[in-house]
Formats: sequence, structure tokens, C-alpha cells
Amino acid sequence: MLKIKFRIFSPILLGLTVVFASCSKDEKLSGPVITIAIPAEGFKVEVGKSLSLNPTVTNGDKSSYTWEVNGTIVSSEKQYTFTPSKIGDYNIQLKVSNEIGSDNKTIVVSAFSNLSPYITKVFDYKYGPGQHASLIPADWKGDDFIGQPWMGTKSYTMLGGWGGYIIAGFDHTVKNTEDADFAVFTQPGPTSEPAVVFVMNDKNGDGVPNDGEWSEIKGSEYSHSETVHDYQVTYYKPVGNGNVTWKDNKGNNGELFPGFDSSSWWWSGYGDKTEVVFDGEKLPNAYQNTSTQADIENWAVRPGLFTFGYAECYNNLDYNSSLKANLFDISNAVDKAGNKVNLSGINFIKVQSGVFQIAGWLNEISTEVSGAADLSLIEYTAN
Repeated sequence: MLKIKFRIFSPILLGLTVVFASCSKDEKLSGPVITIAIPAEGFKVEVGKSLSLNPTVTNGDKSSYTWEVNGTIVSSEKQYTFTPSKIGDYNIQLKVSNEIGSDNKTIVVSAFSNLSPYITKVFDYKYGPGQHASLIPADWKGDDFIGQPWMGTKSYTMLGGWGGYIIAGFDHTVKNTEDADFAVFTQPGPTSEPAVVFVMNDKNGDGVPNDGEWSEIKGSEYSHSETVHDYQVTYYKPVGNGNVTWKDNKGNNGELFPGFDSSSWWWSGYGDKTEVVFDGEKLPNAYQNTSTQADIENWAVRPGLFTFGYAECYNNLDYNSSLKANLFDISNAVDKAGNKVNLSGINFIKVQSGVFQIAGWLNEISTEVSGAADLSLIEYTAN
């Protein structure tokens, strides 16, 4: 009888043993554990280069992976390759989870660049006849436009009256990203004096802006009824103590009347030339006299104009107060016909005085700028 009882209850006892063994095994299981070797000084990676992050995960069977960069989910793979587009510090977080548990790991990466954020070379500079001409040395090449603005004795660059321009370049390609890509620094000053901005990509790779037509950054007044896209002005050297005269390609002509001696309207940098010709885009008159009294002038920017897309414009949508600069998006580039130009990046910029107006005691509306920068290589505070 004892043997019979033992055989009857033996399977039950064996079943209980299996259950107990199973419970014991489950109790020993644990969630995933992330291990990744991080240098003592942290990860450093150059802008545009890649950092491969391949962690070791213990107990990672049937786990899900979530990578976040500065709070934004970027991947669900086990391995993640980080390629920073801008300088700065990035917090990269990995979370690994399964039905048993989860683990988190935060990785700090510092993105740097050995490239200059600023303009490194001026290729051409021509002052448009204006009130500050006598202040500019005859051999001046616009060198203050190079490098970080307002450093040491550096001043702003005067472009003069309509048509005056500067052509300059970076030591690398400024990439076209989702947001604003480059900045043009203002004077800074108290009043807007809009300039048109053009860009060019170094297609042939020779480091010179000779790659066909310039593309214009389309601004808010591109389609304005007063904007002239194929404008040309010829300025004539004054005779004796006379004033500079001019004529344009639309049948108009006139004379520049300075607020002080007429010699200030002409720059010896033109050498022996008796006339100079400028081509470009003529923007609407920027200022209006808001005074109701005949003997008082109160010049102010016309309301609703120049809201974005022009250099040396204050109080508009693309002016960044922390940089004292206007921000530009390469995606807004158009060709001469106004068609969108798909540029992956640019190497050269041209900034040109765009308003042809004498606004009373303000004299001519003449742009002053202080350089330019690749926004991916500088840190700044958004408005």
C-alpha cells in the first residue's frame, strides 16, 4: 500500500517541484543594463562628422531601444550614429526596456568646428556714391567685413548709396538646413537701411565666386510694385564743386544733393573714372516724412515694408537682437526669373545697397554692415 500511494502522488510532487523551480528562476531575472565606455573628458565630435554609439546591453533580450537628442526621439535601433549640424553641447539619452524592466543612460557630446564661422575673404568692394565717401581711404578693400565683428578697432563697412556692394566668402560651404543658415551683422545703428543679399555656391571648387549668376535671397518686397529687378544706374563724376549726377536704365536722371560739401559724394577709389555703373535690384523707397509741418522733417520707415530678407533691417522678423544681425535662409534663394533655386549650401555672399532714396536731412539711404557668419558654427540666443 505504501508503494502504491507513493506512485499515485509522485507526479503531483514532481509538478510542484517544477513550479517551485520556475518561480525561483523568474525571481533571478532582471531588466536590461546599459554599459557604454565614455571618455573622461566626454565625447567630442566635429560638426558634420559622425559619432557611432554602440552600447553593450546585458539582459537585453526582446528589448526596445529609444534614442533621444535634446529631448527629441531620433532612433529606435540598438546602435545610433550622431552627426551634429551645429556646434554646442548635446544630451543624448538611451532607454532600453523589456517586460522585466528598463535602464537609462545619458551621454553628453560636445560638437566643435575648426572652421571659421565668419567671412575669411573679401573678393570685391565698391562704394556707391554717398555722404560718407570722404571718410573711406582710396585703397580701402572692405577688410572690416572679415572675421568676428566689432573686435579691437574694427568698424562697420559702408556700402554707400544705391548699388554699392561687397562680395565675400567663407572658408567652407555653409549648408542649407531647415532653419536660418547665415547671418549678416548690422552696423549696429538706429535706423534700417535695407540691402539685398545674394548667394553663390562654389560649384567648380576653385574658391572664387565665378560660378554663374548670383541667386537672390527673396525678401518681403521682392514682388512689390515699386521693386525694379533689372535696375542700372550710371553715376557721373562732378565737375569742379558740382554734384554727382546720375541716370538710370528706365529713363530717369537726377542729381545728388549732399547735406554738406559735395566732395563727400565722390570717392577717390574710383581713380580716373569719370563715371561708374551699378547693376542690381532697386527696392521701394524705405522712408517717408511723417511730419505735418512744412518746416519740420520726421523721417520714418514706411509701415509694413522690409519685414524679412534684407540686411541692416531692425525691428523686423529676421532680426536677432542677441547677434545684432539679420538671419537668412538659403532655401529662399531664387534666380533672375524668380524661380526657386535648390542649393545644398553656399560659399559666397554679396550684400548690395538696395534703396535709391534721398530722405531729407538723412541724406541717402546707405547700408552699413559688419560681417557675416555661418549660424551652425556660432552659439546665439533666439529672440
